[in-house]
Amino acid sequence: MTYQEAIAYLDSFVNYERTHQPDAMRDVNLERMRQLCQRLGEPQRWFRSIVVTGTNGKGSICAMLYSMLRESELRVGLYTSPHLEHLRERVRIWDAGARFSERRHGEDWIGETEFAAAMEQLQPVLEEMRHESPDHAPTYFEALTALAFVHFRTRQVDVAVLEVGLGGRLDATNVVDQAVSVIAPVAIDHADILGTDPVTIAREKAGIIKARQVVITAPQPPGVEEVLREVCDAQGVPLVECGRDLTVGIQRHDLEGLQVSVTGLRGIYDALTLPLIGRHQAQNAAMAIGALEALSNTGIPHAIVERGLQQVEWPGRLEVVSEVPLVLMDGAHNPHAAAALRETLIELCQGRAIHLLVGMSSDKSVEEIGQHVAGLAVSATCTKSRHPRALEPSELARRLFPFCPDVHVMPDAVDAYTYVLNTVSPHDVIVVTGSLFLVGELRAALRYAHVRPRRAPQLESVIIENTS
Repeated sequence: MTYQEAIAYLDSFVNYERTHQPDAMRDVNLERMRQLCQRLGEPQRWFRSIVVTGTNGKGSICAMLYSMLRESELRVGLYTSPHLEHLRERVRIWDAGARFSERRHGEDWIGETEFAAAMEQLQPVLEEMRHESPDHAPTYFEALTALAFVHFRTRQVDVAVLEVGLGGRLDATNVVDQAVSVIAPVAIDHADILGTDPVTIAREKAGIIKARQVVITAPQPPGVEEVLREVCDAQGVPLVECGRDLTVGIQRHDLEGLQVSVTGLRGIYDALTLPLIGRHQAQNAAMAIGALEALSNTGIPHAIVERGLQQVEWPGRLEVVSEVPLVLMDGAHNPHAAAALRETLIELCQGRAIHLLVGMSSDKSVEEIGQHVAGLAVSATCTKSRHPRALEPSELARRLFPFCPDVHVMPDAVDAYTYVLNTVSPHDVIVVTGSLFLVGELRAALRYAHVRPRRAPQLESVIIENTS
């Protein structure tokens, strides 16, 4: 099987990331994933794991854990979703003893040959299950999660960091008996699947909590902490709270990132440099450190924490991709994430004109996000990614107009980026936001020089300009 054949085979399974079928997704249960792993020889039991759930910040926490663990002379696996540019970036392994400076972009991703080999191991089992129950065959995400487990087993990883795809209780990653669970801030997202209030969503997230583990949580909205404590008490496991058991102070926050000090469970870690923007990342760092301490059951050498956080990479989250003009790419796609983006823009971009380039998925809350971010902007150019769930730019513009005085439509994302880049002044700020799919496409366009500076394409239409 070639890599292209493996991708084609994976694409033959239903992919709820692309089709968004809430009714079908609510019918998902873990029994199918358990059966799949059982027939594969329980690959998820061959390594220790940390599982991270929550609404926002879970990917950043995973990236921090991965970066610190790879300083620990361990072979480390990382499984995240969705991907920004390439499917293979979801499954990564860092070999013990490798130096970060020796690795090139994407070199820790699963290789094409490795991907195909892992899929060859899965194919007989997947076909057997599809034949037995054609209407209840494993999904795309279940197959990909199993592939990651098989790859981690083959490469004999010591520890894997796993990001929950959606929710927690019924997510494909929940077949793992992890040593540590981390619960990032819980907020409303995927409301048609997970529920319309944080407490209901919290019960889904808390479904990852099992006996014989440690649970680390962010400060949570009213009612959420009570749910987590109730589940932890029922399982007989400790609940470690950021803000009470873990504390963090911020010494510096600018466009280069943060300098923070963290008091963990078993140590104090001073003057840590984080090359990530946003005050919320300080809290994420504290939780990542607490999770690492819980995994090791000892204090962590300061050098491991310091080097790991200093080298963390998590693109597409308040990422600076240009300095003149300043271009920030942030995949904020729900109100909680948009609020964090707003706070950061107010703090770091005061006195500068902000221009939004925004695209969103059709199931997202445009108005709530618009309240947080669009009101800061002098203009908003609405576009869309190539993702099938992308909202039409004209509809997005209509719904954003009440929050921004100058709204434009340009469906082609690269043309839209080029247009905005060529019309702003050097002191202005461009913020690409609303969708990780949009951010990923534009990052790829920048990487492969598909963005055409100094060529200003015509707008398809101008919705309205407030000239008063």
